[in-house]
Amino acid sequence: MAQAKQILLVDDQADAIDALAMLLELDGHQVRTAYSGAGALAIVDTFIPDLALIDVSMPDMSGMDLARLLRQNGALAKTRLIALTGYTDEANRQKTSAAGFDGHVAKPLSAEQLAGIVAGAGDDVAAT
Repeated sequence: MAQAKQILLVDDQADAIDALAMLLELDGHQVRTAYSGAGALAIVDTFIPDLALIDVSMPDMSGMDLARLLRQNGALAKTRLIALTGYTDEANRQKTSAAGFDGHVAKPLSAEQLAGIVAGAGDDVAAT
């Protein structure tokens, strides 16, 4: 098992994000879920994640905009932000990097990819 981490999961698809949360909690991680950008901003007022996995396409606020806002919060300076998206082309990788994401991974995540992200590795998670 990887060292226990505080993890924030943000996605408007509740079923998918809740399933990821259960897997991570079973591995001993502290997990908070948000189903919107606004919900994520409220959570980080009291919960400083080591890692945040953020869906890029959400209806209330894009993951790109959320990443920019999170990067403005000095308390989150060490938080690794990983973009979750169906768009994996180079242009989109550059956009997520410019928005402040540390990595870019295609949805849906496999258990192996998730473990690699949490451990700080993984072939799809290299700096974008």
